[in-house]
Amino acid sequence: MTTINCVNEIRSEVGEGPNWDAGTSTISWVDIAGKLWFEQNIDGGPVASHSVPEFIGAIVGRKKGGYYAATKEGFAELNPDNGWKVTKDFLKADERMNDAKVDSAGRFWAGSCTMDMVPGTGALHVLSGDLTMKTVATGITLPNGLAWSADNSFFYHVDSMQHVLTSYEVDFENAELHNKKTLVSFPDDGSVPDGMCISDEGLLLVAMWGGSRIEIYDQKGKKQSVIDMPVKQPSSCTFGGAKGDRLIVTSARASLGDTANELDGGLFIVDGLGLTGAQSEKFNG
Repeated sequence: MTTINCVNEIRSEVGEGPNWDAGTSTISWVDIAGKLWFEQNIDGGPVASHSVPEFIGAIVGRKKGGYYAATKEGFAELNPDNGWKVTKDFLKADERMNDAKVDSAGRFWAGSCTMDMVPGTGALHVLSGDLTMKTVATGITLPNGLAWSADNSFFYHVDSMQHVLTSYEVDFENAELHNKKTLVSFPDDGSVPDGMCISDEGLLLVAMWGGSRIEIYDQKGKKQSVIDMPVKQPSSCTFGGAKGDRLIVTSARASLGDTANELDGGLFIVDGLGLTGAQSEKFNG
């Protein structure tokens, strides 16, 4: 039996980027518009809330401890007490970073976009542990939902504004993408594909902003099932828990106005799916 529970009282304007640390049993996530990031034990308890000076797209753990972030100003080292220290400032004034993940080699992958999401002006960037960076894909509008196949031979991401889930073949050693293909074209039905994760079984779980659901696809792009969520704008998801069998889901209440319910913007845990996923990787920088 599948159960869905809201785990705290935080209601984010744009909750995003759930991250799971198995070593500390900690969930971390961001509120992009609220300029906040949070930490909480997966079993409950108090939420640690930290403010930052600008939009924060996502955070990831570091192997040496602490967090790194994809921000309005570029890649940055987070400090819970006083914001962040930008280590790679390469964005234009009208750009920001969005979703981000770390691969199994410890490299930090993150998407960028313009503030008004001009079509085709977004990109994907990879930051290595020595803080060298390269851009690996362009022509994207709003990059979201980064994921790798278990053998690292394929990479997937969502372009929310173009309503597609894209796959690439990967030269993993060199962090290079080849043979771009559209895996799923989503209908323009009022919902937008947003954050995504991949299960150990190779299924892609896509949060559908505006659609009150998470859609599950196989790696050929065939829809397998749907998880109905009690919020209008589920925004992203990742697996967590001691067995990796708990789905952590962020959501947003931005733009809902008087139509927002008491759970919109909340953080949720979905149990009983019968799926598992690996813990979030950590940046080696």
